[in-house]
Amino acid sequence: MKLSLLEKYDKPTPRYTSYPTVPYWEMPPTQEEWMQLVQKRTELHPEISVYVHLPYCEQLCTYCGCNKRITVNHAVEEP
Repeated sequence: MKLSLLEKYDKPTPRYTSYPTVPYWEMPPTQEEWMQLVQKRTELHPEISVYVHLPYCEQLCTYCGCNKRITVNHAVEEP
């Protein structure tokens, strides 16, 4: 990675963890539409980033704004 990019984007910003953004959640795409969109976007830009939230934590992190469940019982993590 270029140092100039790190310096340019090393700024505090709001979290962006949802796509599409909340205002567009009223009419969610069908599974087929979603797959077509992902395929189209990855053809243009093959690098993607995917966030998967696992809400089970053994302790509370003061900086975390995610939905979470504090537990040491790892059995609840199973589907």
